[in-house]
Amino acid sequence: MIESVFLVESICKKHRAAPLLEEREKYLTHLSEIGTNRVRVRIVAAMLLRVVQLLEMDSLRPVGLDEISQSCKRWVDDSVPCLYHRPSTASQYAFRLAAANWLRFHGALITPPKPAPLFGDLLSEFLNAMRSERGLAVETLRCYRLQILLFLSWMQSRCLDFSSVTPSHIEEYFEAKRDRWSRGSLAAHCRSLRAFFGYAEQQRWCSLGIRKSVRSPRVTRIAEDLDGPPWDDVRLIIDSIGNVKPADLRAKAMILLFSIYGFRSAEVRGMMLEDIDWRAGSITVRRAKRGKTQQFPLQCEVGEAVALYLEKARPRCHCRNVFVTLNPPYRPVSAISMISPRIKRLNIVTKQFGPHMLRRACATQLLRTGTSLKDIADFLGHSNLRSVSRYAKFDTASLTDVANFGLRGVL
Repeated sequence: MIESVFLVESICKKHRAAPLLEEREKYLTHLSEIGTNRVRVRIVAAMLLRVVQLLEMDSLRPVGLDEISQSCKRWVDDSVPCLYHRPSTASQYAFRLAAANWLRFHGALITPPKPAPLFGDLLSEFLNAMRSERGLAVETLRCYRLQILLFLSWMQSRCLDFSSVTPSHIEEYFEAKRDRWSRGSLAAHCRSLRAFFGYAEQQRWCSLGIRKSVRSPRVTRIAEDLDGPPWDDVRLIIDSIGNVKPADLRAKAMILLFSIYGFRSAEVRGMMLEDIDWRAGSITVRRAKRGKTQQFPLQCEVGEAVALYLEKARPRCHCRNVFVTLNPPYRPVSAISMISPRIKRLNIVTKQFGPHMLRRACATQLLRTGTSLKDIADFLGHSNLRSVSRYAKFDTASLTDVANFGLRGVL
């Protein structure tokens, strides 16, 4: 395996002479089999050579994370600045990750058991109920879990019995966070805790009245400056993306789905290869909320971008999701990190930089072109008209046009 990674005989000889050659080659072979490119395999091989030297390993033995961190520190200290640049934070992380993954592959990594969070069983039951009974989206449940878990961790040292939670605990918790969180963050955490304590009261986990004690700060639901960018800016974002690099091809296809169809981030991430019917020219989406399925005609520009990504950029892998990571292990990819930097580079003025901003821009454009509120709600997968107002910014003239359009067939 070493000979297929390194072409220079002197380098191959150095790797063959180091300890644990068989164990290192087995791991490098595994990386190649799962689709890791040759450059990455070469980098990992070089790091593993230093790992066995710094850990002074003549034979495979259990190693803990602390020992890996200490070896990484010695690696940084032993680096020669005049020949190579000193390892950065990213390269130090890569070194620790390579060592940990190699040891884990051979079952030699010692990982301390994570303590189970206090009241974790209650949180799990609540999340399962919200998913099965109310059909909440995965992203909503993830936010609930993070925000509620933060409160439960804070409560751990103050209240060992959940039935002993009182409104004063809630007040003390938010008072401690008031100076560190924005008004919007406080409101979001209040919503999560109200939902959690509402369910807890139904299950008799705590005394009645806790939910009402969670008082949220007033946040304007619709503000004039909280819409997405104008449609011209959306087109600027799309047109600025290249058509050569795999990351650009993937980003362009995803951004078009967000802006043309108004899909949510979880809906694009969960889209499967079978959801695109190329013969019928249609695309199917499983709504993140309520689990409803909708089918749309495949718009020409979107279809071309997705087809180009599938042909030129998407790795051949067992994962059936349309959008996956470009490097193994292949898994569904989130669009947040690939959209925000592109928007900021264009100096587009907006208060949000994620996929939901494009969903709001889509709704705004539909509204301004005369689409009725009901049609917009149906298009975006909402169950009521009130929800549309969260995504669409409109002025008096636009609202008048929409009202006339929507009532034209009724009056």
